[in-house]
Amino acid sequence: MKKNERMYAKNALRKKQLRQHRSLGRKSSFVPESEAGSGLKKLLIIMPVLIIAMMILLLTVGISQFTGILDSSRQKNTEQGEKSVTVEFDESKLLLVISPESPLPSDYKTDLVDYENIKVDRCISDALSELMNASEKAGLDLKLSGGYVSPEIQHKAFQAEVSRLQAEEGLSKTNAEAQAEKTVTAENHSEFQSGLAVTFSVGKDEEFSETAQYRWLEANSTKYGFILRYPEGKEKSTGFDYDPTHFRYVGKDNALQMRTLSMTLEEYNEYLASR
Repeated sequence: MKKNERMYAKNALRKKQLRQHRSLGRKSSFVPESEAGSGLKKLLIIMPVLIIAMMILLLTVGISQFTGILDSSRQKNTEQGEKSVTVEFDESKLLLVISPESPLPSDYKTDLVDYENIKVDRCISDALSELMNASEKAGLDLKLSGGYVSPEIQHKAFQAEVSRLQAEEGLSKTNAEAQAEKTVTAENHSEFQSGLAVTFSVGKDEEFSETAQYRWLEANSTKYGFILRYPEGKEKSTGFDYDPTHFRYVGKDNALQMRTLSMTLEEYNEYLASR
C-alpha cells in the first residue's frame, strides 16, 4: 500500500505540474476566440480606410504635379503667344515710299504701341521718346499731334477733303480727288497707315514753320532717325505740298545720309538703286 500510495502521489504531482505548465502556456500565448475575431474585424475595417487614404494622397499629389505641369505649359504658351503678337520689323520698310503712285503693300503689317495716347509702330517708339526728351531738355514745348491712322479713318478724311474742295472751290469730283491727294490722300496712299510717320505742333494757333520747335526739329531730327518728309521746294520730287509738321522715321543712318545729300526719300531711293 505504501508503495502504491507513493506511486499515486507521484502521479498526482506530475499531473499537477503538467496542469500548471499548460496553464502558464495558455496565459502567454493563448488568445480567446472572441478577441481574435474582434481584432480581425478591426483589421478588415481599418485596411480599406488605409488603402483609400493612400489612394487619395497619391491622387492629390498626382493632381498637384499635373496642375503644375499644366500651368507651366500654359505660361509657356502665353509667353509664346505674346511673342507671336509682336511683328518682326523688316528694316527695308524704313525706306518704303507710300503715295498715290506707290500704295501701301497689301501684306504690310504694323506693330502698334501707344505713345502719349498716339499710336505708332513699335520700331520708332524708342527713337521718338529720345527726340521728345531732347526737345524738352532744350526747353521746348514740342507736342506730338499725330501718328498712325487706320484705313477707315483715312478714307473718311479723304472723302471729307474731296467734298470740301467741291463745295468751296467748285472742283469736279475727279479734280477734287486729284487735289486732295496732295494733302490728305486716300486710304493705303498715306504714310500714316505705316505707323512710321508723325506730326508735331506747339498746341497753339501759330504757323509751325515759324516756331523754335520747328527750327530745332529741322536741325536735330536726323540725329534720332527722323526726316522732314515733305520739305519746301521738293514738291516735284515728293508729289506733296510742303508740310513742316510731317516727319518720317527712316533710321539714323539713312536720315544722316539724306541730310548730307540733301535728298528726299524718293531721291534717296533712286540714289541707292543707281549705285
